[in-house]
Amino acid sequence: MDTLRSGAALDRLPNPVREDLMDVDRLRVIWAQHRQDRPRDARGEARRELTRRRVRALGGGPALEGLVESASEDRRWGEPVTAAHVAELAERARALPEDGPTRSPGLTLDSEHALRLAGAASAPVHPVVRAAHTFAECSAVLDELASAASGDGPRQRADPDDRPWALPWVLASLVLRRADFPPLVPDRLTEPPSTGADPGERLAGLVRHFAKLVNRSLREELSWSSDSTAPAPRSPVSPLAAVTRRRVQDYVRSRREPVALILRALDPGARALVHSGGSDAPAPESPVAATAARAVLTPGAAHWWTALELVVGEASLSLCVVVQEVGRPRTGVLAVSADGRLTTPDGVRDALGMSGTDSVTVMPTDCVDDRWPQVRDLVDEAVSRAMNELTRV
Repeated sequence: MDTLRSGAALDRLPNPVREDLMDVDRLRVIWAQHRQDRPRDARGEARRELTRRRVRALGGGPALEGLVESASEDRRWGEPVTAAHVAELAERARALPEDGPTRSPGLTLDSEHALRLAGAASAPVHPVVRAAHTFAECSAVLDELASAASGDGPRQRADPDDRPWALPWVLASLVLRRADFPPLVPDRLTEPPSTGADPGERLAGLVRHFAKLVNRSLREELSWSSDSTAPAPRSPVSPLAAVTRRRVQDYVRSRREPVALILRALDPGARALVHSGGSDAPAPESPVAATAARAVLTPGAAHWWTALELVVGEASLSLCVVVQEVGRPRTGVLAVSADGRLTTPDGVRDALGMSGTDSVTVMPTDCVDDRWPQVRDLVDEAVSRAMNELTRV
């Protein structure tokens, strides 16, 4: 089904948003083909474990895990979202522990609110647009309830709590599951955008954010593997992976001297070095290789890293850009991601604050020029964050 034509509302979204949705659909086709080789029970258990891991990363416990999993079950595929179902999930969200990583409604959803959210969850548009719209509607309803509970009026944000609401994410995941997409969990490093000159602009920004989250979920589910599908040794490198890896290496090297000039203005003894490695030429264990390994989605899959190592005084920062194959057996999908670690006399910590949503997905039907602007922007953003972090030490 051409989901881009499933609703007139999508025609009013800007072209960049439409391109993001086309990418989601292309990656979902690969995901759907890949999972056919996995037993249904194994897929279900892998998804539950992935959901638990995401919730634990947020700081959530069993109650939040159970609520998120209830919207992630395979039986949700094709099931309509009714007002009664919305009300049930809202009550379960209200019962979450108050000291958890998410916020819960202070008041019970009435029938009008439940119908409003059920209507948003049934809008005849692309599933990602529908999920973003449902998320925005649910957030607005909960803000109204919070204001009503405090008596501050409908335009006041009564609760200064900056934790994300649980219910909007649960409903957005439910919308995606009923359209046979993976579920979502909030990304603690990336907040949904909430600004814009008009509602259409705000929706467009939110849809683009959700498209990144869905792509991340699809990549993670493509990465499921088992010992029975271990990669063949010394598998040939695809032309797309080889060209992408080489261009990333060249671009990171081109950043070394400009960065070194800036650092030497702070410390004449500052150094900037470039290293590279990967699974086809494993080097002895090093902090840089360990940083690269954290980004690898599929254990044992082919991957290549290029690291920019910056040293100023007693502080050093390793910025690592990783190009990796996603999935086992091979899917042809590549992911380009960035990570970094800062080492000081006080210890070692993450430096960039970049998440999986910042990664770039390269499709097997792409040429390197198709994705290069996104990859270049990823590297530039990583270098900017690294410099900002290092100059603040």
